[in-house]
Amino acid sequence: MRVSAKTLILLAMLGALTVAYAQSNAPPRADFRFSPQNPDTNTIITFDASSSRDPDGTIIRYEWDFNGDGRFDETKTTPITTRLFDRAGEWRVNLRVTDNRGATGAISKIVKVTEAPVTIRRALLLPPSGSAAPGSTVRVVITLRINQTMNGLGLDEDPPTGWTVKEVQNGGAILKKSELQWLWTQRFSPGQIVAVIYDLVVPPTAPASTFALKGLLTSFSPRLAVAVVGDSEIRVAR
Repeated sequence: MRVSAKTLILLAMLGALTVAYAQSNAPPRADFRFSPQNPDTNTIITFDASSSRDPDGTIIRYEWDFNGDGRFDETKTTPITTRLFDRAGEWRVNLRVTDNRGATGAISKIVKVTEAPVTIRRALLLPPSGSAAPGSTVRVVITLRINQTMNGLGLDEDPPTGWTVKEVQNGGAILKKSELQWLWTQRFSPGQIVAVIYDLVVPPTAPASTFALKGLLTSFSPRLAVAVVGDSEIRVAR
């Protein structure tokens, strides 16, 4: 089949237009803010990339590298995320955004994290599904890393109403089980690590829902009160 010269010209023009269209995609501009501006190792930092823009399309992916190693730790389709830093220092945070036609833009900022007098974390040991069943047991591990000399520590945990608590490891503290409060009377030195472990038994009648755990760490010297951070929600699935 012979193709006319006019058809060849039209096809060439169409190809040129397609290439021009593909090449006209302007890359997105990455940007983000974080708060608070002066976090410590117990501060949950909110990163907000809502100020990122794509002049001729939409941003469909936000990739975060929180330690500056060039590997992205988290990928999201929404612009807001949160992060805890376990160590003090100047952390280079990289953001890469991708638009709906595959173009990318990137930006880096430094986040300065100071060291809290004591760094505290809660970890929940859940099944692979991430949910607990009614009547099952969830292990709770709270770790304290002492960063300066401290005296008179107290830890209060507030589990969901009606859940049973079983002590596993008190970390050298005196446990007031009626209040789920651990008290240390000894002096702590920088570098010490203390772990408190207990089990939570989900009531057999617990509904399918998400339950929150709250906790507070206090110290007599130096005076402080800081919320327990880390894992804080238990999802119950029937």
